[in-house]
Amino acid sequence: MLWVVVQAVLLLIYGYALITTPAVEWGAIRWLGAPLILVGAALGMPALIAHGRKLTPLPEPNRTLGLKTTGVYAHIRHPMYTGLLLLAFGLAILFQKPWGVALAVALTVFFNLKAREEERRLSRCYPQYADYQRITGRFLPRWKK
Repeated sequence: MLWVVVQAVLLLIYGYALITTPAVEWGAIRWLGAPLILVGAALGMPALIAHGRKLTPLPEPNRTLGLKTTGVYAHIRHPMYTGLLLLAFGLAILFQKPWGVALAVALTVFFNLKAREEERRLSRCYPQYADYQRITGRFLPRWKK
């Protein structure tokens, strides 16, 4: 439950920073935020759809879903986290909010820790998870050799 509370607090602080903190002038760099937002949505939405109503914010595996290894999960173990992080960075850059970028970094650290805990639990739940880890990246696709 602590994972959910910390995640909610970080996301609320991030949203507050986007709305209330002053913007700075980053010029054309701000437009780099738009493709990050699009890619984040393109990764996150299929993952959300794959989980449907069985989605949970807890790092505990939902055994009724089974181990997801197809679609975006064939390339990335945590596409929802990746999508959310790309959205967070993209919005902060687009709206030129330094505090938003700083909090997106904090979210990156948090989701990395949460993903590690989730992966420990998935490894206990699914014996084939270790093989899946070897062929996929945590947040980005693993480059084939």
